[in-house]
Amino acid sequence: MTMFEELFALACSATLTMTVSADEKSGRLTVNVIPKPRQDAGEPGLTQPLSLTATPQEFDAGFIEALRGYREVRQSLAQQAEATKEVIEAAKAASVKKASDATVKAGASKSAPAKPVTAPAVSASGNAADDEGEDDASQAAVAGAAPAATATAGDESFDLFG
Repeated sequence: MTMFEELFALACSATLTMTVSADEKSGRLTVNVIPKPRQDAGEPGLTQPLSLTATPQEFDAGFIEALRGYREVRQSLAQQAEATKEVIEAAKAASVKKASDATVKAGASKSAPAKPVTAPAVSASGNAADDEGEDDASQAAVAGAAPAATATAGDESFDLFG
């Protein structure tokens, strides 16, 4: 490829700013190719400029190869950033699905039919058994006390709601 074909290929993924400066004493040029990505602007590696200093003859011999290598690395980095973005989005979607499933499951266990509350025990005088010293079992039934947590052998989950 020619220099302008390489620049065109690089400019397809980013707007380029080029600066060229010369040092008369050393006979060298410095060429800076600074990309401004159109996409993935948050990826710092894609904004890394290419800065080369060489003689004009060295640029004639190797500038096209330097541009090609730079373009290929930028493409690879952009592909890696895109792949990472896809992995993060997939993980986020899986996390949302897990949370949604857990919410549905928790809602289903809360909506299970409630156990009937038995009527208060009535004493021989016809009054409700709310005096001190009355039968503890009848008071627990009136209050609708929650059953104790249960677990089966080998099962580490506890049923706290029924």
